[in-house]
Amino acid sequence: MAGIRENAVPPSWVRRVCWNLRFDDDRTSQELPVPVKNVTQSANVSIKLAVLVWLLGYAAPIGAQSGVLSADEIVARVVERAEIQRESKAELAFESTIQTTTEQLNGDFEVEKTERETYRQYPLEGVLYEEFIAREGEPLTEDDVRDEAERREDFIREVRERVYRGEDPEPEDENSVEFDEEFVGRFRFTIEGEDTVDGHPAWILYLEPRSGDLPVRRNIDNALNKSTGRIWIAQSDYGVARVEFEMAESVRFWGGILGTLRNVTGRLEYIRVADGVWLPETLDVQIDLRILFRNIRRRIVREWGEYVPARNVD
Repeated sequence: MAGIRENAVPPSWVRRVCWNLRFDDDRTSQELPVPVKNVTQSANVSIKLAVLVWLLGYAAPIGAQSGVLSADEIVARVVERAEIQRESKAELAFESTIQTTTEQLNGDFEVEKTERETYRQYPLEGVLYEEFIAREGEPLTEDDVRDEAERREDFIREVRERVYRGEDPEPEDENSVEFDEEFVGRFRFTIEGEDTVDGHPAWILYLEPRSGDLPVRRNIDNALNKSTGRIWIAQSDYGVARVEFEMAESVRFWGGILGTLRNVTGRLEYIRVADGVWLPETLDVQIDLRILFRNIRRRIVREWGEYVPARNVD
């Protein structure tokens, strides 16, 4: 394309195109019947996903450039790519099944009890929803089915209320971690080497907290500010393919009176489901926590099944 440097990351004004494309404005959307509104939302997501793929053509494969990019330059491009995907809401074009396994561990970190739950993840009212569908591989009991139906109705009502107030339909998750400017600003990044993840050549970046006072806006920020780790970045499109992390020191609540988060280690694997679109495949986290006089040790594993095009959900 004339005037566009190969491998350049699209500027902010171009990225906003992906977010602004829609068939209807917010006021009109609120007045539509739910079935029509769902079709419209699905079409909007499809348009945004198509624009996302087009925009990410700016971040073409860079193979030969790997020797000239610094860690900070790579991270800047990763942030840009992640913002494009978030603003396009590309995840709403897919649905999947999630298997969640929770292991209760003793003082020697041996498994004492295991619980398994299955969820279906799909877009609902413009937000991803996880519907509880099975426990220990068995269908839900009547009580579980009733509870899940109530939870789903509550979810729909709360989303519609937020939209009516002009707010983001998805509330901020106190425990979510986004690869954005706020996140990367906490760390120093260095290139450790290169690797291949699921067939994708990748850089390995090591991260460690910056010195000085780091921002604490949410409780999880205390843990982030004391964590180290590694991130695998796909060289083809700057997608995050894998993350490994560990807390370098414990975090105390109210000086340790209420409790102490002694350690957290984890690994996240991502899969590229479409050009430029990376979604979670595996989350494996182990937590060692003391609350008052109770020790809590858990390992939580979440595994996403194959992603398929999302169906319209009433």
